Amino acid sequence: MPRISAATIAEHVARQEAAVFDAAVRLFIERGYPAVSLSDIAAEVGLARNSLYRYFPDKTRIFLRWFRTELSARSERSGELLAAAGSPRERIEAWMVDQLDYAGLPRHRLLATFSEVAPDLDDQTRRELAESHRQLFMPLDGVLAEAGVHDPAARDLVVDLIGGLVLAASQREANHGVSTTERGRVVDAAMAIVHWSAASGQGPARPPVAPAAPSGPDPTARPADRRDRP
Repeated sequence: MPRISAATIAEHVARQEAAVFDAAVRLFIERGYPAVSLSDIAAEVGLARNSLYRYFPDKTRIFLRWFRTELSARSERSGELLAAAGSPRERIEAWMVDQLDYAGLPRHRLLATFSEVAPDLDDQTRRELAESHRQLFMPLDGVLAEAGVHDPAARDLVVDLIGGLVLAASQREANHGVSTTERGRVVDAAMAIVHWSAASGQGPARPPVAPAAPSGPDPTARPADRRDRP
């Protein structure tokens, strides 16, 4: 029987589960999710592999717990930055810089491995996590409204465009390093989109809405065009 290292069995199980979780995440970050096996995790915490199943049935469950926790923390951080004092530009810039800083961390690289884990998930879980990732950008909506982008559809489009700018900038920084000048240009580009949307009042193109069918004959139609004549 394994030694109990806590006052109660429940507390012991909770400690062991936390130790397994922390060790797994550390290995995922250091080696990459695909390169880590349950045997690696067991060895890291000094347990037999079979003992891990008491805490997690597979490494996917460990990743999912971390993914949800990480996204929740990032969403909270986004909300704080975008609700802080300052002009819309100052808050959007602070948010973009924070996103770029985070993109350079090993934790973000682990977050980006979601696509490798997704095939092992059921449809509902995939949709839930994809929507959680989308929530990272939702706090931008209120700041864009403050900046004069009043059309909700336009704000939705601007959020996507700013997200695309952040993604492109993070990829450039991964390849060429961080440049304060380039970051300033990316923020300028984002604000140019915001100002254009606010000034034009335009959102994404929408298909034209067909007019409602008239209830009676068209009084402007030529007699030959009227098909409802008695």
